[in-house]
Amino acid sequence: MFTRCIIFLCLTSGCALADSPQQVASIGDLLLESGETLHDCEIGYRTAGTLNADKSNVVVFPTWFTGSSGDLIKYEVIGPGKLADTDRYYVIVIDALGNGVSSSPSNSARQSGPRFPGVSIDDMVKSQHILLTEHLGIDHAMAVMGISMGGMQTFQWMGQYPDFMDKAVPIDGSPRMTSYDLVQWQTHETAIELMQEAGVSNSKIAEFLATANLLTLWTPEYFVENIPPEEFPDYLAGAVRDYAQLDANNYLVQLRAMMAHDVYADHAPGGRPYIETVEAEVLVVGVVQDQMVNPTPGKVFSASIDGGYAAIESNCGHMGTTCEAGQVAVLVNAFLE
Repeated sequence: MFTRCIIFLCLTSGCALADSPQQVASIGDLLLESGETLHDCEIGYRTAGTLNADKSNVVVFPTWFTGSSGDLIKYEVIGPGKLADTDRYYVIVIDALGNGVSSSPSNSARQSGPRFPGVSIDDMVKSQHILLTEHLGIDHAMAVMGISMGGMQTFQWMGQYPDFMDKAVPIDGSPRMTSYDLVQWQTHETAIELMQEAGVSNSKIAEFLATANLLTLWTPEYFVENIPPEEFPDYLAGAVRDYAQLDANNYLVQLRAMMAHDVYADHAPGGRPYIETVEAEVLVVGVVQDQMVNPTPGKVFSASIDGGYAAIESNCGHMGTTCEAGQVAVLVNAFLE
């Protein structure tokens, strides 16, 4: 999921910014799954809501692809009565590695740009666990939930730290990439690499990505019904403006993490298969028409553990849970209760 599309919906419905300042914790050198070390690792986060005396109302919410904790709060994914209801829960929104707030190619003092080591979804979750347990004093959460790449991190949380949460809600995410998912991500990766080798500016690369992502973010039906051809130039110009600050190296780091994502290939605690490791009560939410993150692996996973599954119908495609935000919030909050 991308900030651009949330902005579009907010312009049509209005959005409010919650009072939740950006915070950053230094967690030191982080040993990565690859064996490399991410030096001087910093993790960004924001909190919203009120923490119970017994810390029993914590919801951990990792960010989506290219998104930040500020995006989640600003565009009212998190807030009173929203998907993560801050009237009920103490929500800790954590910036994933590579998003430009937490340690990333764009902000690393010692490993900037192409020198930044590759990170995995496993590494993202590991850094978040360190933040929560060693810096925020949170040893257990009522729930972990996330959207898109945040949903992928939620699937990873279930196997990597299975006793950390009571419930898990991956939304628009997947436990592993399908071949169709890899087609689009491989195309993005190759295009960026070729443009960088040719000396294309970061702004031009961002302009390309703004267009490329529109191919799978929404459905063809959405464009036909909502964007007349004569309005498309303005629509595309808006998308390009919103991608203007995107850093191509940051994009590649998170892109490659998603491409390698496969919870079934990970070594679960005790050597058990991933499915046997999951302890949380699970609700998987997927959009039937999603063309960016195929919903089938999530549906199969849910059936394999006798978990809950909510199939959302929307020609908004990957953005379907945003277009149907009210419906999704009702489903998720009923599950959390």
